[in-house]
Amino acid sequence: MILLKKKKIVAYSAGRRNGNSETYIKAALMAAEEMGIEVELIRLNECNLQPCKACTMQVCAFKGPEACPLNDDAAWLIEKFLDSDGYLLGAPVWALSPNGLVSVFRDRVFGPKMDSATYDIFGGEPAWVKGRVKVRPGALISVGGAVTENWTSLGLATQFSTTFSAQTQVIDHMNVTQVADMGAAVLRDDYLERAAQLGRNLAYSVLHMDEEKPHWMGDDTPTACPGCHLNIMIVHPGTDRCECAICGRFGKVSMKNGGMVFAMEENDPNDRLTAQGKITHANEIFWVKKNIYEPHKEEIPEKWKPYKDYTANLQTPPSKMK
Repeated sequence: MILLKKKKIVAYSAGRRNGNSETYIKAALMAAEEMGIEVELIRLNECNLQPCKACTMQVCAFKGPEACPLNDDAAWLIEKFLDSDGYLLGAPVWALSPNGLVSVFRDRVFGPKMDSATYDIFGGEPAWVKGRVKVRPGALISVGGAVTENWTSLGLATQFSTTFSAQTQVIDHMNVTQVADMGAAVLRDDYLERAAQLGRNLAYSVLHMDEEKPHWMGDDTPTACPGCHLNIMIVHPGTDRCECAICGRFGKVSMKNGGMVFAMEENDPNDRLTAQGKITHANEIFWVKKNIYEPHKEEIPEKWKPYKDYTANLQTPPSKMK
């Protein structure tokens, strides 16, 4: 008898051990387990994860994460993600956005080396990926203590940036407010149930990947952007043009019955929630290099020298004074 491997959701918590973010993550995972999903929880605060050094050679992209000169847990975290079928990230909001650990996690685990949409531009999937490129459903949980949402406005937005490169499709997300003190998460039955429903939605999407593409399963409350289901828009005064700050889709804003209406472009090639959006971005980076950088490359050494030589105020941290 052949035993089928269970589908697995890997969750990453950027909050405290047993903190509010972790509590809601666990509520989601418990609900997913009840649907027959295998789950794993990783506490990012317990990982050795150093900030990316932005190596010019990007050896991690071509030779794999193990080639990174930083000897930490990033390669292990990448393997955990590649071996998963679903993605869940939860984090507390500190100053409008999640704690800095989320950005370090994004830069070390994801980024260009995991950009599945542009692998073909560089000759195909690198060997270290081992055929594990696939669209995964994902979900996000942002937890803040303020009463107003403007104090948590960049929570989900920043978490979204972890999903672009690996083509993780966010099928649900929740923005928690008024939960700050340790243990306060369990005082909100509404949020606990919302987290459980998020877990069920993610589990359903993982279990039905063969029949249904990941699609939005969260709240049906109207939002400015129908792609990321958030309301963070860049508007251009003096015009009717707007663009989503999260997914990059362009659109038009108008007034109807005394309220704002956003009409976002369908199949926008700039939509970074799609593979085409990331290809568009890669091509624009290549254009900048070819048309702005390369024609003036020879001018750089002379112009750069005064700034490279200026070290009068350079301070040495105590850790380097040995």
